[in-house]
Amino acid sequence: MKKKLATIIISAVIAVAMMFTLVACNENYKQDAVATDLSDATVQSNGGLAVRVGKYLYFINGYADVTGENAFGQAVKGAIMRVELEEGAPKAGTLVTIVPKNVYNTNKEVGLTVYGDYLYYTSPSVEKGSDGQAKTSNMWIMRTKLDGTDTQVLVKLEDYTTNFRIAGGSLVYLDAEYNLHALDLNAKKIKDETVVEEISSAMLTYDNLDADNGGIFFVKRAENSSNTNNEIWVYANGETKKLIDGKTSYTNLAHPNGYTLTILDAQKVGDKVRLVYSKTDSGANTTSKGDYYYDFDASYSFSEANEVRMTSGVNYTAYKFLDSNNVLATDSDSIDFLRVENGAWVSDVVIKASSATLMNVATKDNAVYATYLSNKVVYEIKVLDKVDNAYSIAISSAKTMFNTAFSADWQGPDMVGNCIYFFNSDVKNNAYYLDLTKVIDRSANSLIATKLGKFSAEDNYAMLQAETEEK
Repeated sequence: MKKKLATIIISAVIAVAMMFTLVACNENYKQDAVATDLSDATVQSNGGLAVRVGKYLYFINGYADVTGENAFGQAVKGAIMRVELEEGAPKAGTLVTIVPKNVYNTNKEVGLTVYGDYLYYTSPSVEKGSDGQAKTSNMWIMRTKLDGTDTQVLVKLEDYTTNFRIAGGSLVYLDAEYNLHALDLNAKKIKDETVVEEISSAMLTYDNLDADNGGIFFVKRAENSSNTNNEIWVYANGETKKLIDGKTSYTNLAHPNGYTLTILDAQKVGDKVRLVYSKTDSGANTTSKGDYYYDFDASYSFSEANEVRMTSGVNYTAYKFLDSNNVLATDSDSIDFLRVENGAWVSDVVIKASSATLMNVATKDNAVYATYLSNKVVYEIKVLDKVDNAYSIAISSAKTMFNTAFSADWQGPDMVGNCIYFFNSDVKNNAYYLDLTKVIDRSANSLIATKLGKFSAEDNYAMLQAETEEK
């Protein structure tokens, strides 16, 4: 009897699922506005699978892969949904769909971005090829207002290799031929314009720099192709400017061929933008190898005398500045505390962990706590004491904060406020969350995550079928 009843239920679910397979040739993006209160529109945590905007959390409703349903109005898995927040955590009964399309990418640096009144995201193309199938290997950059209206396709690309960033009112991206493009989002008619051709690289993801701090830093080869040095440039206020020439910007070169420069990060420090970059000599004797920074004001002018060297012979992969003279820096096997002592930068290991990702740094009760991901587990650990704006090393035992299986095919766990949002690989990569304020040390029950979004009909059917087979 149980099997017969389950078969009837499954047949009904299949019928519902089939309704979602119809794909229109030409999408109609018109839909009614969702009631939205933007009296507080403060944005937190751009670029991941979830972003907070005032009282709301906008998130990607699971990882549907490139083959997921993508017809506007029919997509559930991978759609952009929204919940209200209560004391920083999702509030039950407030779930609404904002963008009923499959949000997808392969670039781990590309997620949801909010700028002004719009959400910016990427989605597979729904245009059909000669075989009648959607060209899902092509990617579209799109935007939709925060209330679900005014969905637009901004850029059509042939693959998923590009990243984009919004800065100073422009959406900037690097195409497959390494040409840097910009779209003025404040223009009455948005146009895709090439800013500069054939650059080497552009760092378009700055976790600690918001969209209003408007420079896009990129690297170009030397004008003389026979030279081994390179150059760092900036695109700001609609113009490009050379900042650092790895040869002519320096008077005392360790090697006559100059330096190779690599952009690592950009962060707001005080009223300036701190550009962090590595530098190495062009010759075999790399005495200049290390990480450096320069604090740029609005003029974006460089002076060799104001360049600061932080490391010698060591390169870190990520930085989180606590203030201008104290920073947590990540390398392949540890997170280190770097600070200025007697006019020089020194470092000590504060977290020993391989391939760690520093997710959050918070100060509470005169102590600095780091939340980090390592080997698919999230930990919190006290690393520093802070007294009268002075930091000192004070390390406690690490506390397990999150250990649920998650998908890393695209977006990994994303920490927004005191919650971790993720695609649960044990539940068909649907969206879940864990409120870290509820976690109790050594309590497995407090580590159980909560469903965030909505299951698609296909996933409901698959899970019901699996349950039936087990019986």
